[in-house]
Amino acid sequence: MAGHNALVRKFKQFNGSPPAHTRGRPDDRERSVKLFAEVQKIYRECSPAAAKEMCRLALEAEDERVRSVCAGMVMERAWGKVKDYDPDKEAPKKAPPFDPQLYTTDELRRMQEVMMMIARRQGLVPEEDEAVELAVQESRGE
Repeated sequence: MAGHNALVRKFKQFNGSPPAHTRGRPDDRERSVKLFAEVQKIYRECSPAAAKEMCRLALEAEDERVRSVCAGMVMERAWGKVKDYDPDKEAPKKAPPFDPQLYTTDELRRMQEVMMMIARRQGLVPEEDEAVELAVQESRGE
């Protein structure tokens, strides 16, 4: 890890792009790409140790604020960012409006028969025999 800070300082000088007076020079671009790759390699080599330290701090840090921030970072890296609540996703989908003009008379009659069958099975409408008896009783005044 010798020279780690010097390497980071060199990389920060470029900050992603070389100084204005050196722009366009291929050797400077290549050098910045090499520096970036070298810094990235160092960070990747240290990432397991950094992850362990982050977990340790999340569980054992004396300061509650440090524990809170570290715990959030550990959870986010382990499980991904929390998705924002979208009430539209939970809202029931509206059924498209029924347009009877799209159907023939015969198709509409079949739909009515099916809907009546469903209503009878669910007990929303009495069976036909019961309906006739009820109508007769009502007409007699019973």
